[in-house]
Amino acid sequence: MKRVDLLGVLEAIYSEGDTSRKGLAEKIGFAPSYIGTLVAELRSRGLVEEGGRSPSRAGRRRVLLHVVPDLAHISGIRIGRANTRIVVTDLLGRVLHYKKVPTEIWKGEQHVFDLINRELDVALDADPLVKGIGIAISGVIDRHSGNVLFWPKVPGWINVPLKRKIQSKYGLPVVVEDSVRTMALAEKRFGQAKKHGNFAYVVVSMGIGAAIYINNRLYVGANDLAGELGHTTIDERGDICSCGNRGCLEVYASGWAIISRVKSGLQQGVHSGLAPLMEDHPEKISIEAIVNAAKQRDQFAHTVLWESGVHLGTAVATIVNLLNPEAIVLGGEVPRAAKGFVLKPLFHSFRGRAFHRSVRNLKVTVSRLGGESGAVGAAIMVAEKILPSFL
Repeated sequence: MKRVDLLGVLEAIYSEGDTSRKGLAEKIGFAPSYIGTLVAELRSRGLVEEGGRSPSRAGRRRVLLHVVPDLAHISGIRIGRANTRIVVTDLLGRVLHYKKVPTEIWKGEQHVFDLINRELDVALDADPLVKGIGIAISGVIDRHSGNVLFWPKVPGWINVPLKRKIQSKYGLPVVVEDSVRTMALAEKRFGQAKKHGNFAYVVVSMGIGAAIYINNRLYVGANDLAGELGHTTIDERGDICSCGNRGCLEVYASGWAIISRVKSGLQQGVHSGLAPLMEDHPEKISIEAIVNAAKQRDQFAHTVLWESGVHLGTAVATIVNLLNPEAIVLGGEVPRAAKGFVLKPLFHSFRGRAFHRSVRNLKVTVSRLGGESGAVGAAIMVAEKILPSFL
């Protein structure tokens, strides 16, 4: 019995979540009898257990298998500009502990490291089963070194050795990844993309990014930079973006762009119910505040959200025409908060620009996962990395 065969079966069981022996034989291509032998060995080592049954066409209910959840626990962290989210999960990604704290990014790089270390100290002291750390951040990542090459709109974060600093302190396996990709992985495991092998996950928050799955595998590109949807050009003569390019989607459709457009209009005297807020508390003009104004039939707020949705629809049409995915899942605070104010023009725009045949069976949905999904996805990435160590 080869270790590589045992690992192949273990990884297949893990990736499927719950699967039967027959399902494994069909997926891997081994004879059912050999699959049975490998599963028996994994069970004898305490790595795999049975739980639940699924119906089959023959009427017999197949016994399902899954990796033992408490083989290890993982800490996942998503560092955001506004908040940092920390989870501890079991090996299957089920959340055992969750905490959200303000990042206070303006206090500098060392403050962020102190924050991460403080929360990790608490998590590891409380749970000795934690065997790895996953970190998600919205900066541009070198996935091999774990360095943050730069973090758009966050001064000082250039070539920051995030992985090395955390790994040297805790001596545990550490994975650093782009937060859009970790959110997409959580969506693939637990959310709207669970049954799709070819999909795009598009995040519209203060920035815009995408993660692409092709044949059930995350596509990262030749230099790990695939998915920079926010920096695709929609106006060749447009405004300068933080990346240095002109007319990027992010300049016109991100949460930051929506808020900036509203503030600029109010400063120029545009009539809106948001004007008193701009005069007294301009820092409180948020996506939620703009959406609330639109709900009160504020025409200016409605127009800004509508135009953002049209631009997003153009970007979605580009994805559809280029990749022909089965599904597109939208995440982030803009689609979550703005819903119909952005989604209606988005649907109208992309359906008018994408090939009809590509759109016919395409599913476009808004993620239902919570704000912890990026941290959970980071934890799952670590779990996948340490799985071979159990054999």
